Amino acid sequence: MGNPVDNLVDLLDLEQIETNIFRGRSPEESLQRVFGGQVAGQALIAAGRTVAPDRPVHSLHAYFLRPGVPGVPIVYQVDRLRDGRAFTTRRVLGCSRGAQSLPLPPISIFPNPHLSSTRSWPDGARTGGSAQRAGRGRRRPR
Repeated sequence: MGNPVDNLVDLLDLEQIETNIFRGRSPEESLQRVFGGQVAGQALIAAGRTVAPDRPVHSLHAYFLRPGVPGVPIVYQVDRLRDGRAFTTRRVLGCSRGAQSLPLPPISIFPNPHLSSTRSWPDGARTGGSAQRAGRGRRRPR
């Protein structure tokens, strides 16, 4: 038995089958089902491999419909919902034995704020000041 961290890294390393399709292995264990954190982690890796490296994940939500079977690979299909300037959105579907086991709602991925940007923002665009200039949020005279 190897180092637990090395085992985890190996488990999260997915095989790319096709564009947007990845296969994750599931270790042979005496458990009744695959650990949900493993499935969510592999789905996150699959989504992350379809975006630029400067876009970290902002949020992840998962729904487990069926248990995964230990020893049976899980195939992840990534849907590229949005590749915008402000954010990127992905949806991942995990299948095992031909049945959906993990449909992930859209994953929001944003650019890294610590990287330099050449875009200049107008005054108030980030703080909501533009909404007040447009008349919203101002009190009406009585």
